[in-house]
Amino acid sequence: MSDEERKPSSTVIKYLLIAIAFLATMVCSAVVSIFVYKTIMEKKSEATVDQEIVTKENIAFDEFTIYPLAEKGMVKFKINAEVNDVKVKDYLDKKKPAVRDIITRGVMMFKIEEIKKIYQNEDLHKSIQKELNLIIGDNIKVESSFLGGQKKKKFLVVKVNVYDFSAMTME
Repeated sequence: MSDEERKPSSTVIKYLLIAIAFLATMVCSAVVSIFVYKTIMEKKSEATVDQEIVTKENIAFDEFTIYPLAEKGMVKFKINAEVNDVKVKDYLDKKKPAVRDIITRGVMMFKIEEIKKIYQNEDLHKSIQKELNLIIGDNIKVESSFLGGQKKKKFLVVKVNVYDFSAMTME
């Protein structure tokens, strides 16, 4: 009689183990599906980031007075940066000392004539814009939903205006 009692209980245990394995497989596949869906949506939203960038805010920096290392002279100018979001303006306001340092270091490496030429070709504007966008990088975050339903927004400096520019050599 003990053999007959063990047989039904062993078959019940087999069915329970099969059911548990099936449920574990279903849970694992659901987790993997959610992960795959989330990564696909992130890649899709990165690909569909709006290429049309609109200027929303302006940020003005104090006057830069830079003394080049290559020769005795002085360069003065002011910068106005057009950004595409208020968050960028706030972030750059917090990072103004770092921005001033990076721009100063970049400009002081040139000679006065080189700086004048770079300014006239608007390469100075582009290089400052590039440096500002490197500072911003991916440091500004947007809250997104669990399944990645929100589009990612690219935060950046749209345009840099350099004005009140003067460069002179001193002897």
